[in-house]
This record gives sequence, structure tokens and C-alpha cells, in this order.
Amino acid sequence: MHRRDFLRIAAMGGSALAFGQTAAAPLQRAAVPSSGQRIARVGLGTWQVFDVGADPARRAPLAEVLAEFVRSGGDVVDTSPMYGTSEDVLGDLAAEARLREKLFLATKVWTTGERPGREQMEDSLRKLRRSS
Repeated sequence: MHRRDFLRIAAMGGSALAFGQTAAAPLQRAAVPSSGQRIARVGLGTWQVFDVGADPARRAPLAEVLAEFVRSGGDVVDTSPMYGTSEDVLGDLAAEARLREKLFLATKVWTTGERPGREQMEDSLRKLRRSS
């Protein structure tokens, strides 16, 4: 990027802020091949940030982030059993804010073997408060 391009973009952004206008583009969406459901191409990750345990003071700002994320058109949230308490925290916050049905939750399987894999998926679903 050239200096003049950077200055032009910075000036436009500053002007928008000064006049209280924002020009956020809508999120790009794509269809899930198996269902056709359209989801955002960019999502919210929970690694480290959502690993706050049961502490209400640490969960409160995350509840605000999740609500604003959905208000802004976001719906894809990535998590994992390897992210500490992130699945529990995400599941609780989404349920409390009645956002579960508005979210497309993606998690991972971090084990080997069919039975351990199924057990881990079931545990993730329980923590995320989802049936499927």
C-alpha cells in the first residue's frame, strides 16, 4: 500500500467517525454444503478468551461480545474441548442470552478411536447445550 492510499483511507475513516457514520460492509456468507444453511465466512473464536471458568465478572464482558456479535450479523463461533472451559462458557452464555438457535457452533474432536470420539462429541454437545 502506498502512503497516499493509507492517508486517504485514514482520512475517510476519521471523517466517518467525526460525523458519527460508519460504513461497515455486510458479512459475506456461504452455504453449508450438507444443509444449504447460509453462514458468515468469518466467525468468532473462543480460544483463550472464553476460557474464564464460572467467574461472573469475567463472563459478563463475554456475554456483551457475544450479543454484539449476533447483532452485527455474526453467527459462526469456533470452539474446542482443548480450549479449557470455553465450551461450557459459550454454551452457558448463548443459552442465557437466548442466542443458541442464532449461532452455528463449530467444535473439534481431539481424541482417537470411534468410541472416545463419540464420547467427546457428546460431551461437547452437552457443554454447548445443543442436541445436534
